[in-house]
Amino acid sequence: LPQLGEAGQLKLKAARVLVIGAGGLGSPLLQYLAAAGVGTIGIVDPDRVSHSNLQRQVLYGESDLGSLKVEAAKKRLLDLNPHIDIKTHATYFSKENALDLLAGYDLVADGTDNFPTRYLVNDACVRLKLPNVHGSIYRFEGQVSVFWPACPERRGPCYRCLYPQPPPPDMAPSCAEAGVLGVLPGAIGTLQAIETIKILLGIGDPLVGRLIQYDALRQR
Repeated sequence: LPQLGEAGQLKLKAARVLVIGAGGLGSPLLQYLAAAGVGTIGIVDPDRVSHSNLQRQVLYGESDLGSLKVEAAKKRLLDLNPHIDIKTHATYFSKENALDLLAGYDLVADGTDNFPTRYLVNDACVRLKLPNVHGSIYRFEGQVSVFWPACPERRGPCYRCLYPQPPPPDMAPSCAEAGVLGVLPGAIGTLQAIETIKILLGIGDPLVGRLIQYDALRQR
């Protein structure tokens, strides 16, 4: 690729990306970042692999049941690309550890599935001036954007600019409660990976100030 070449590959090798959430969105996102050669990938997720995960969290298999997701993910990613560094954090992303977890990273990819964590990821990224590559899924629909007020090319909004207040808890069911088409996070997580790689390379037009809303049922 003329936009990448050896210089671009070295940029990816030097890059540091923190992925928050190693579930449906994190699975394709992590695999493509590792395959692309992103040199340091941090993974934050406190959960263990369960059987109900497997229809959409394609990073794992039956042999991983009961294992910490971050450890199972690390094993799979290093099998895919042994020339990268995987840092695991088997913990919740919280007010107490947010800034410490983000320290030293160039970009954050948010694959979380609940509103409190999304707002916390947003606030920490705004404070540290980091790009936040956001993805979310619900049943047959998904969203992708890049929240980055400090973007050098053009100032973009943050997550709170789009959604000033979280919805009431009873209006925001999780994937486990509402259901999700197993293929959908593959599409959305892959778009997150594309945006992440574009930003790290400094190519193309990232989704700063733009929001993709994807409807899988109507394919639009």
